[in-house]
Amino acid sequence: MKAKSHSCPICGYAKLKEAPRSKSGGGSFEICPACGFQFGVSDDDDGISDEEWREDWIERGMEWTSKGIPAPKTWKAETSLAKVTKKAAK
Repeated sequence: MKAKSHSCPICGYAKLKEAPRSKSGGGSFEICPACGFQFGVSDDDDGISDEEWREDWIERGMEWTSKGIPAPKTWKAETSLAKVTKKAAK
């Protein structure tokens, strides 16, 4: 059985291992390898909103942030981000 992957609500990266938030609302503590947001820490502990992090990541050039997980060869920040910004525009 294939493990379900989840999308980052910040950058749209589609291969998170856990849902960013549990059904009860708690953060997963997973760090998105693409944008570097840590669910439950960046937001809950540091008080940074999804929108603030997204804007900062875009200003920094939308570079892959993980040093230990290489970016997939087919990953493109603009394509990934478009998935999130389309949802936000609706």
